[in-house]
Amino acid sequence: MSSPSDAGLQAERTGLAWSRTSLGVAGNAVLLAAREFTHLEFSLALVPAALALVIAAATALYGRHRTRVLRHAPLPSPLAATRAVPLLGVAVTLLAVVSGLVLLV
Repeated sequence: MSSPSDAGLQAERTGLAWSRTSLGVAGNAVLLAAREFTHLEFSLALVPAALALVIAAATALYGRHRTRVLRHAPLPSPLAATRAVPLLGVAVTLLAVVSGLVLLV
């Protein structure tokens, strides 16, 4: 149950959640890249780091879009995203699996 003082904070909380997710994915990219830069040569192991940066950028951009949508009144009729959120969720999950595999090798 929300109090009257919470009115209008949904967009801010949503923006903060998207920011945390994109920063976490970007941090993953930095750690993957740092692990490979110690070899001082290009390796295919940098591909997951590059993909993580792309996912982080997509997450940040979509998060900004969702925050803007939630700040405008009236809210859109289908409030829940139908394609982008599940797609980004799958991308982040696959990145976690690939990151785990890279760390094991």
